[in-house]
Amino acid sequence: MTLNYQEDFLGIDRFFQEATYHDQTDLNAASSIEVEIYEHECMYPTFAEIARQSGASEVAGMFEAIAREEKEHADLLRELYPQLEIKDSPETAEARRLVGEIEAQMAVVSTDPRGLRRALETALEVESIEATKTYPAFARLAREQGKEEIAQRFDSITASEQRHMQWVQRALDRLVSA
Repeated sequence: MTLNYQEDFLGIDRFFQEATYHDQTDLNAASSIEVEIYEHECMYPTFAEIARQSGASEVAGMFEAIAREEKEHADLLRELYPQLEIKDSPETAEARRLVGEIEAQMAVVSTDPRGLRRALETALEVESIEATKTYPAFARLAREQGKEEIAQRFDSITASEQRHMQWVQRALDRLVSA
């Protein structure tokens, strides 16, 4: 079995690039909770396993730390919206399927030098979108709608996503220069 980098990893990127932005803060919160749970349960644990099996235990630890913080982001928003029923959208279901394809090919991914690099590149793309586009836009909209408490939560998540972006960029730079 060979890893299809275009399908499996780029499909995950596409999921975040095509994120749905709503004109209602509540819908953005629900979408954010869904994505953060996906990152916590699915994407980052898989990337940590790729790193671990590739012999990059520090990178695995970084991915695990990011996964924990993604859950904290979902929890921050859930506190404001305890009544929301969160279900996977078709986009999240597709992203989970793509991660499943990567997991099914773990032996190939972890022994191919492109595997860890692609996981880092994907994580960087995801964190960059969240830190520079998604969460700042959600915070702006919440403020425009007079929902300052929610805007502050989105601001807090933006700062965390910026840290993640920096961590992943450093890890990718070290990998490329090695």
